[in-house]
Amino acid sequence: MSAGTAVPFIGRSAELAQLDRMLGLAAKGQPRTVFVWGEAGVGKSRLLAEFADRARTAGACVLSGSCVPLGRGEFPYAPLIDALRRLVRETGEEALRELGGQAFVDLANLVSDSAAVVPPASEPTSQQRVFGAVLRLLDRLGADGPVLVVFEDLQWADSSTLDLLAYLATAQSDERVLLVCTYRSNDLQPRHPLRALVAELGLARKIQRIELSRFTRTELRLFLIAATRTDAGHDLVERAFELSDGNALFAEELVIADALGSPDGTLPRSLRELMLTRFEMLGDSACDVVRVAATAGRRVSHRLLSAVSELDERQLTAALRECVAHHVLVADLSDQTYVFRHALLREAVHDDLLPGERVHLHRCVAGALAADPGLSYAEDLTVAAELAYHWYEAGVFAEALAAAVPAGDTAMRVRAFQEAEQQYQRALVLWSKVDEPELVARVTRERLLGSAADAARWSGRVDLAVELVRKALAEPGVASRPLRAGELQERLANCLWEAGDSRSAQRVYAEAGLLLANEPPSAVAARVLAGSATADLRTGRYTQALRLGNEAVEMARMVGAKPEEGRALNTVGVALTLSGHADDGVRALQEAMRIADAADQLEDLLRAYGNLALVLENSGRLTEAVSVALTGLERARGYGVEHTRNGALLANNASAALVPLGRWDEAAEIIGNVLLDRPSRESLYPRLTLAEIYVARGRFDEADRLLAAVRAAGGSITEPQFVGSLRCCEAERALWLGEHVAAHDAVAAGLRVVREVENVVVLLRLYVLGLRAEADDSVRRRALRRGAHAGEAAVTSFVDEFGALAVADTLPEVAALRLQCSAEILRIGGDVDPSRWAEVAQAWESLDRPYPAAYAHWREAECAAAGKDRDRAALAARQARRVAAVLDARPLRTEVEALARHARLDLDEPGVVVRAPERAPDPFGLTAREREVLRHLGRGHSNRKIARALFITEKTVSVHVSHLLMKLAVPSRGEAAAVAHRFHLLDDDEDRS
Repeated sequence: MSAGTAVPFIGRSAELAQLDRMLGLAAKGQPRTVFVWGEAGVGKSRLLAEFADRARTAGACVLSGSCVPLGRGEFPYAPLIDALRRLVRETGEEALRELGGQAFVDLANLVSDSAAVVPPASEPTSQQRVFGAVLRLLDRLGADGPVLVVFEDLQWADSSTLDLLAYLATAQSDERVLLVCTYRSNDLQPRHPLRALVAELGLARKIQRIELSRFTRTELRLFLIAATRTDAGHDLVERAFELSDGNALFAEELVIADALGSPDGTLPRSLRELMLTRFEMLGDSACDVVRVAATAGRRVSHRLLSAVSELDERQLTAALRECVAHHVLVADLSDQTYVFRHALLREAVHDDLLPGERVHLHRCVAGALAADPGLSYAEDLTVAAELAYHWYEAGVFAEALAAAVPAGDTAMRVRAFQEAEQQYQRALVLWSKVDEPELVARVTRERLLGSAADAARWSGRVDLAVELVRKALAEPGVASRPLRAGELQERLANCLWEAGDSRSAQRVYAEAGLLLANEPPSAVAARVLAGSATADLRTGRYTQALRLGNEAVEMARMVGAKPEEGRALNTVGVALTLSGHADDGVRALQEAMRIADAADQLEDLLRAYGNLALVLENSGRLTEAVSVALTGLERARGYGVEHTRNGALLANNASAALVPLGRWDEAAEIIGNVLLDRPSRESLYPRLTLAEIYVARGRFDEADRLLAAVRAAGGSITEPQFVGSLRCCEAERALWLGEHVAAHDAVAAGLRVVREVENVVVLLRLYVLGLRAEADDSVRRRALRRGAHAGEAAVTSFVDEFGALAVADTLPEVAALRLQCSAEILRIGGDVDPSRWAEVAQAWESLDRPYPAAYAHWREAECAAAGKDRDRAALAARQARRVAAVLDARPLRTEVEALARHARLDLDEPGVVVRAPERAPDPFGLTAREREVLRHLGRGHSNRKIARALFITEKTVSVHVSHLLMKLAVPSRGEAAAVAHRFHLLDDDEDRS
C-alpha cells in the first residue's frame, strides 16, 4: 500500500460552511476574526488550504503566513512577514507597491531579506506604525473584493504578532477582511500568552472559535480510499482508526509507511520519534508511570497504577499531574481512569521498553489483575481478555491459555467478533506451548477451532473460517462422531457459500446429509436438512426445497429445537413464495424472524430480513421490500456485522427492490458502500445489480469492468438466479449496442442453465431479451429488404421454445413478462398494432416498474408511427422519454428521440421540463446526484447552499463532495470545478432541449 500523490480533501463541511459565511460577511464590510484550534495533525492546515483555494476562486485576495518554532520573541511578526513575502512573490513588488500605496512602503522593511531592519517591538511608535500600515494595506487590498488573512501555528507566535492580532481584531470597522488564525490546543501550556488573548477577545465577542475534531470512521475510510487509491476494507479502517484515533496526519503517515497491513506492524519511525519526544519531556517518575500505563493498555485505572508502580500516593499524584499537563494522559473523572491522548503514543512507549522491562511489567500487571480483578478499568467481561494478553506478553503461557478461551467466549456472547477471533487465535498459538492444553483450556482443540471459525466468519474473514472448520473436521475422533461431523459439515457448507463457492457448498451439504442418514432425529439433523433445502432453493428446485424444508421444520418441532425450526422456516417461506403461495411465504418468514429474534440467533435473524425482502419483491410489494431490507441492514450495523456476507446481501436486496422502482441513484449509493468493503467473490450480486444500472444508463465501459470482475470471481457458480441474471445483463448490453448475435448467445447460455429448473421469472426475462434480439434482427433485415447473406446466419428462433413453454402466473411479474414475450413475437412477424404494447406498458405500470413500462411505450410509439397514428405515437413517445430522462436511461432516450425525429413527432409537453441527454458519457462515472453537486461547486456554492438547493443535509453534501474529489482525482473544490468545465460536465440541462 502506498499513498497517492495528492489526497483529496475529506469532510469538514460544517467548518467550511462557517468559514464561507464569515468571508461573505467580510465581503460586505463586516470584518471577522476566527480562531481554528485542534490538536497537532488533525487537519487545520489542510482545512485552511482548501478554504483559501475556495476564497481565491470566489475572487478574494489571500495572504497566508506561519509562525516558526524558534522560541517566543526571536522572530517578530513571523506570520505577517511570511504572508507579505508570499504576496510579493505572487503579485510582484512593483504591482503590490502600486496597489498598496504608502501602506506597503511603510511595511517594505518587513519584506526585506534582512531581519535587522524590522522595527524593534519595544518601540511603541514603531509598533503602532506597523499596525496602522497593516490595517491600511488590508483596506487597500480589499477595494475590489474581500481579503483573507491566514496566520497559522500561533502556539509559536511572538509577542509582537499577538499584539498585532489583538489590534486587528478590535480596531477594524468596515474593512473587508477575514482574519483566520490556527493553533495547536495540545501545545498550549497553562500560562501561554495566547490563552489570555483568546479568552480576552472571546469575552469581548471579537472572535469566533472553530474546534477541529478528528475524523469519524466514515471520514477516515474515505480518506484511506483517496490516499491509497484502493478499496479500504473494514479491517484496514479499524486498524487505522485504532492507531490514529482519526488524526489525519497520523493516518497519512501510517499509509505512507505501509504500517496498516498487519496488526503486528511497527510504527513509522517518524511517528515513533514524534511521540517519544513528548514522552521524553517528562520527569523520571512521570516516565515510569507512563511505562506502566503503556503496559496496561490504552486506558488504565488509578488503582492499577498505584498497585503496580513503586511510587507512594503523593509521588504518583504528582507524576500523573505532570503527565496530564503535558497532554500525555487524559484524566477521566467519571471512572477514575487515565487514557493516552493518542493510541500511537501508548504504542511508541510500549515498543520502546527493553525486553526484560516489558516482561517484568506485564507480569506485574497480570499478577495484580489476577489477585484483584477490580483493578481493571473495565467491566468484569473483559478482565479475562486483559489477563490473556498480559500473561502472554509475560511469557506465562499456561495462564494465558486458561484466560484466552473464556475471553473469546465472552466476546462472542456480546458479539465482539473481532476480539473473540483474536482470543481464539491466541489460544491456538498457545496450544502447542502448554502441557496438557485441553485440561488448561477446558476445551478440546476441535471445539476451539469451531469457535474460532465462527468468530472469523462474523469478522468478515470467510476464507479463514473455511480453513478453520476444515481443520476441526480433520481432528482425531471427529469422523467417528456423526453428529459432530455433520454439524461441522453444515457449518463448512455455509462458509463455502458465503465465500462464493456454491458448488462446493452444495456438495458438502449432501455429504452432511449422508453422515446423518442413519442417526435419530436431532437439532443437528434438522439444521442439515434445512441447509440442504436452502441449497436446492438456490439451484431453482423449489418443490424439492419446500419438501426438505417442511421435513426440517417437523423434525425441529419433534426434538424441541426452536432455533432450527426458525432456520428451516426461512427456507420454506422463500420456497412457498416462488411456488406461487406468497401470503403463506410471508407468514412463514415473519415467524422465522420472530423465532430468531427471541432465540438471539443473529445469522438467522439477518437471513430472515433478507429473505422477507426477497419475497416481498417477488410478490410485487417493492416499497415494503426496500423498507424490510434497510431495517435489516440497520440492525446489522447495530451489531457491527454490516461488512459480512449477510450485510452485503441485505444491501443488495434493498437495491434490487429499488432498481425496478426506478430509484437507481439510491440503489447505486447503497451498493457503492458495500463494494468498498467486500472482494468481488463475496459481492457478486451487488456488482451485478450495479452493472444492470450502468447498462440501462449507457455507461457501458463501467458495466463491462463490473461484468468482467463478476465473471472472473463467479466462474464456478452455477446458481440459476446468478447465471440467468448475469446473462440477462450481458444480453441487454449487447442489444443497446446493436450486437444482436451477442445478445442471442448470452440468452442461449442463460437458458442452458435456467431451462431445467423452476425459476420462472429469470426464465421469462431471458426469453424477453432473446425474442427482442430476434425482433431487432428481423426489423433490420426487413429494412434492408434482404435475408441473411452467405456467412451471416440469422439468429436461431426462440419463438417455438416460448410457444411450448407452460408456466403459471405464480408471481405478479410473470404475467407482464409473458405479455412482453408475445408482443416481441408479433414484432418479429412485422405486426404494427400498438395496442399490444400499450397493454404491456400498463402491466408494468400496475407493478410500479417505470423502466420496462417506458420501453413498452417506445415500442407502442414505434408501432403507432408505422401505422400513421402520429398523435398516439407522440403521446407514447413522450411517456417513454419522460421516464428515460428521470432515470437518466440514455440508450432508451436516444432511441425514443431518434424515432421522434424520423417520424416527426412533437415531444414537447406544456409545463414539463425534460432534461436533455448528456452530449457524451463523462469519463469519471459520476452519478446524477454527484453531477448536480458538481454543478453547484462550479458556481462556487458552499455546502450549506448546495444542501438547501438540493433539499439534502450538509453531511450528505460533504460525502458527495468527497466522492467527487476522489473520482476526479483532484485535491480541491476549485480544481474539481476546473476539470468539470474542461470536460463539459457543468453544461446546464435547462439550456438544452
